[in-house]
Amino acid sequence: MGAKMAKLSSCILVGVSIGLAIRSRENNLYVMLLLMGVLAVVFFIDKFLSLKEIKQKSYTQTSLVSGISKFKTYMDSRKKYEMYFMAFWILTLIPSASIHFDSNIFGILSVLAYLTFVGVFGYLSYKKTEKQIALLESTMEYELQL
Repeated sequence: MGAKMAKLSSCILVGVSIGLAIRSRENNLYVMLLLMGVLAVVFFIDKFLSLKEIKQKSYTQTSLVSGISKFKTYMDSRKKYEMYFMAFWILTLIPSASIHFDSNIFGILSVLAYLTFVGVFGYLSYKKTEKQIALLESTMEYELQL
């Protein structure tokens, strides 16, 4: 569910960048920056939000352990790189966003507030998921001992 929400959120970011690129089409530098942000987010979606290799086909102990291991690896790599990609996207957005607001300061502060919001709630989400995985692993270990 979290990966689907992250994909949806990332697609919205792509839409925002494309919308701003269309609004800023008279300034080639802004358009190029925004398109670089779009490419970074699309790369992030493809590389770090894909759950292709984490399919649970059967419910054997081995497949469940393997699925959990793959999911932990997925979460670790996603957690490691997500803020870098979001920060890069924000940096590509700042010049264009600053001219579309009444005040450059307000535009930059809005973008930084969004980045802070994403960072804090992303961190809390990762912590919750890590606790759920640890609980699942301890439950599995307990069940295997019986």
